[in-house]
Amino acid sequence: MAETSEIKLQALTMLSLKPMLRRLRLWWYRRAEEHYLICAAVEHTRAREAEENEAYYQKRAAMARSAQHWY
Repeated sequence: MAETSEIKLQALTMLSLKPMLRRLRLWWYRRAEEHYLICAAVEHTRAREAEENEAYYQKRAAMARSAQHWY
């Protein structure tokens, strides 16, 4: 049993850290890219909603202005 654990430990210590670090770095960059794309989509949605709100309130203001002339 001790021999198999020594062999496994030897195999693990012989592995280079560069591939593992590269994989970790790629995972991190993909995660960051996905995060920023989600943020961009949310900001785009907020901007569109803000434009719709602006148009709504401009329409309400125009209706209020036109109602003043009826009285």
